[in-house]
Amino acid sequence: MAAAATMAAAARELVLRAGTSDMEEEEGPLAGGPGLQEPLQLGELDITSDEFILDEVDVHIQANLEDELVKEALKTGVDLRHYSKQVELELQQIEQKSIRDYIQESENIASLHNQITACDAVLERMEQMLGAFQSDLSSISSEIRTLQEQSGAMNIRLRNRQAVRGKLGELVDGLVVPSALVTAILEAPVTEPRFLEQLQELDAKAAAVREQEARGTAACADVRGVLDRLRVKAVTKIREFILQKIYSFRKPMTNYQIPQTALLKYRFFYQFLLGNERATAKEIRDEYVETLSKIYLSYYRSYLGRLMKVQYEEVAEKDDLMGVEDTAKKGFFSKPSLRSRNTIFTLGTRGSVISPTELEAPILVPHTAQRGEQRITRRYAEFSSALVSINQTIPNERTMQLLGQLQVEVENFVLRVAAEFSSRKEQLVFLINNYDMMLGVLMERAADDSKEVESFQQLLNARTQEFIEELLSPPFGGLVAFVKEAEALIERGQAERLRGEEARVTQLIRGFGSSWKSSVESLSQDVMRSFTNFRNGTSIIQGALTQLIQLYHRFHRVLSQPQLRALPARAELINIHHLMVELKKHKPNF
Repeated sequence: MAAAATMAAAARELVLRAGTSDMEEEEGPLAGGPGLQEPLQLGELDITSDEFILDEVDVHIQANLEDELVKEALKTGVDLRHYSKQVELELQQIEQKSIRDYIQESENIASLHNQITACDAVLERMEQMLGAFQSDLSSISSEIRTLQEQSGAMNIRLRNRQAVRGKLGELVDGLVVPSALVTAILEAPVTEPRFLEQLQELDAKAAAVREQEARGTAACADVRGVLDRLRVKAVTKIREFILQKIYSFRKPMTNYQIPQTALLKYRFFYQFLLGNERATAKEIRDEYVETLSKIYLSYYRSYLGRLMKVQYEEVAEKDDLMGVEDTAKKGFFSKPSLRSRNTIFTLGTRGSVISPTELEAPILVPHTAQRGEQRITRRYAEFSSALVSINQTIPNERTMQLLGQLQVEVENFVLRVAAEFSSRKEQLVFLINNYDMMLGVLMERAADDSKEVESFQQLLNARTQEFIEELLSPPFGGLVAFVKEAEALIERGQAERLRGEEARVTQLIRGFGSSWKSSVESLSQDVMRSFTNFRNGTSIIQGALTQLIQLYHRFHRVLSQPQLRALPARAELINIHHLMVELKKHKPNF
């Protein structure tokens, strides 16, 4: 349709141009015959204007003549007037057809018009909504800024409250008296572990309240009454318990060392009394001192009485002659002779000294040897320290050689005597006590870097380490053996063999968890009974506990291997830090 319209316009222009030329030739430029059906449309062409230029008309005509449609019409000799009418007719037909199409599509066009109107209304509403939204956004922006400012202020308040909460929480935790503490102090016997734990908690809270009262904290008044009543109840129960233990010393034929050792487990009771009720602590101390004084006095009286009944040693003196008559004077101030002078010259049991049995017997009975050997080693240590002190001032090579030979002989002598004890543990106790005693005497006079001090220090350290291993072997020997075997397998790259040890590991975990406390308490008492030097005993107990912690830590590392990581019994393992805290409670306080 667009091509036809173009062609019609081109034809109309050609017809007009051709009609104009013919009329100029036939009728003149002003003729208006009937052949002219419609007025000449000159458009914007102004032939009366001075600006009319013929060259431009020629260019325009030449451009139209070069049109393909015009060339085709001129070539075929078509009558342009007839052709123009034909084109006009076709245009009218096309126009009518277009009108019919429009009429036929009028409903759709009306519907489209309605839709466009509706869309326009929707768009108008959207414009209004967007305008309202824009205004809302501006108000929201201001609200957001306000909220940001409020949020910043709230964050500052939150940080301040958190800081206050931390300090206030510590203060409240220190002041609040839990129900478990009240129940344990009021109802639990003093021998139960939870009473001791809650007593320590009560002591800590009492100290915290005193500290806060000194700072002027008003909240202390709320708990002071409760703490005072609990303190009075705890002091009453502790006083009755300790006095009962002290009174048990007074029973005839009582081994007072056993209840004394038992009281060491409750040494915190006396510490609590010193800090909270010094009058009661003084009462208990006086009662203890008086009781033990009476016990020791009775022992010494009995000992002295028995000594007085013992006869003097039957040794001949200058006045004991076979032909001299006993003419001892008896006066008011004279004492009767307790010797039987008739047996001075009898052989008695002295002949057994050279008997084969006595000659082949051990040099000394072990327990007798221990007392005698302590005396010998002390005399050696005193003699050696004196010579070492002199030799440091006036050096003498011969003296040093003799001291070295004497030291070797004394060491060999101590080893020979120690070999008389049946168990290795008793031998080590004997050696450690003697080495420690000799080392203490030597260090009073000799320099710390002297040969003798260094030698005995090395011997003491070696035997102490061996004693600790012997001490830990009975209760924890299975654990020691497993850890050593497992570490060896891991080092050789044979960790897969640990998969077959689940039952053994489970037994070790449960056995340790159920018996370690009693075992530690037992070995602590054993050390306290075995060593006369409390400081040395303290060092040995601390070394044993440290080695036990290291052993259990190595056990944890072994159980962290992939082969044992899924073992259910691992949940029953004691936390290593908890174990350290618990072992600190068994630290001896000499």
